[in-house]
Amino acid sequence: MKIEEPAISVAPQYSSPRGEFKSTVFIGRTRAVMYQLFDKHLRKATLQQMGEIYNIQFDSAEIEKFSKIDVVCVPIASLKKYLAAYNDKQPFFNQPGIPVTPGNNELADWILESRKVSRALQGHDLNVAIDADKTLLYPDIENIFNTLRKQNIFFFRLIASINPSNDNSKDSESDSMKRSDYSRVIY
Repeated sequence: MKIEEPAISVAPQYSSPRGEFKSTVFIGRTRAVMYQLFDKHLRKATLQQMGEIYNIQFDSAEIEKFSKIDVVCVPIASLKKYLAAYNDKQPFFNQPGIPVTPGNNELADWILESRKVSRALQGHDLNVAIDADKTLLYPDIENIFNTLRKQNIFFFRLIASINPSNDNSKDSESDSMKRSDYSRVIY
């Protein structure tokens, strides 16, 4: 008896209803975790919420600068320093990433607060996608899945590259961040 491969639905990159807030959790080859928010108003309000949780005061200039940076790539304690040194050509994928350990899971707070803000601003929950480097194994991203599960997020999109010409292990760390026509959402 022949066992057939399960059908996989492939859709254009992260298409969603108009005006819907979206977010992506990136996990790079170095296992650094980053969180991308696609809307500047969502970024501003989420940063203010995170500041309240972690007792960090962000001034209006920092909030405005943060609204132009769509990827959170440093621990919240280092965010002020990162914002002060930020320029738009700075490679965020070389940053340390957001902590995602059982004892210090800042990613959980970023996701939870951005979901609250999304519900307040748009009246619906935030959609989440995961974009992991192809060299990572399940244990490398298990904390991400656990973080989502603890927030009752059981539907999320997985982003994978389907460009065979880029399918070699010498890809740069930022490949998942720069995906374009060859990225597809698999769900």
